[in-house]
Amino acid sequence: MGVIYLIRHARPVHSGVLLGAMDSPLADEHVEPCELLVERVWTSPLQRASLTAKLLFPSHEAVIVQGLAERGLGEWEGMSWAEVKERRAEDAARALEDWFAFTPHGGERWGQFVERVSAVWLGVPRDGATAIVAHVGVNAVLHSLATGADISSFQQDYGEVVEIAIPD
Repeated sequence: MGVIYLIRHARPVHSGVLLGAMDSPLADEHVEPCELLVERVWTSPLQRASLTAKLLFPSHEAVIVQGLAERGLGEWEGMSWAEVKERRAEDAARALEDWFAFTPHGGERWGQFVERVSAVWLGVPRDGATAIVAHVGVNAVLHSLATGADISSFQQDYGEVVEIAIPD
């Protein structure tokens, strides 16, 4: 039996805004090493995740996986939700109607994002223990693929670990 640990990156410098694929550094680089015993560490290429992986697992060489980057939110990146509602009221209303059907201008379509993350999921080893350090959107998709749970119900705090047992 294998186990996969989905870990959300530590708190980024830019908080309170929609980050998407924006490459924000960490607010604090004093992240204690993790005590999880893992064979592999995979991480998003975005520095808030890749640095978290390095700090959590200093004795591992983390594998950077491009497909683990967070969904690009185009022109919304770096904006607070209040700013989106003020500057793009129609778009904000459409997004609230169906987040998964709406794509901000210049952003990545939800379906493309899910396909990208699903392709990564197919390559995740099912034996031993693998830590994946990524983002809440990525981890929501991975969790749904692994468990069948509804993506929209997934929640994860900064630095939180979600363990998924992979049966033989």
